[in-house]
Amino acid sequence: MAGNGNSGRPGKPASVHLIRGNPSKKNAKALLDEVLNPPVPAEAPDKPDHLNEEAAQIWDGLIPDLLKLGLVTRLDGHTLAEYCHCLSKVRALDRMMDELNETSANGVRGYFQTSRTGYRSVSEVMQARAMFNSRVDAIGRQFGFSPLARRGLRVEAPQGELFPNEQKQIADKYF
Repeated sequence: MAGNGNSGRPGKPASVHLIRGNPSKKNAKALLDEVLNPPVPAEAPDKPDHLNEEAAQIWDGLIPDLLKLGLVTRLDGHTLAEYCHCLSKVRALDRMMDELNETSANGVRGYFQTSRTGYRSVSEVMQARAMFNSRVDAIGRQFGFSPLARRGLRVEAPQGELFPNEQKQIADKYF
């Protein structure tokens, strides 16, 4: 079966190619240009007006760190807004479950519901929380909000001189 554009290993960032001495023999000028001039520069997107107060606070807390790491651009506003919205809903549903648990006799009314026939199932509040939490996790992975997700991210850290002294002159001659 033939592959498609999504087959195989994900490509390495241009900076990794350059640091390793370009073993794949890609065009070095194109790699260097990609490192020096990213396609979309890191820039804070405008905060959407439709975010509730809690989601806006989440947004304000995330933007400085994402900018510092170069992980957010103006194009990411919608995705980040959805993350903030879903996380605020998860927190609201947690508070709702806590209130339901405090008012129930057995302390689990927020987690479970009992039908007229006596069948117990996960409560609608818990199901909604799980749905919003799965969106938070999926979007959070795109921005590297877990240690495992950060392993695969392309973080553009400032790089020092790639070829110091006479090695730079030699590199300029060939690249």
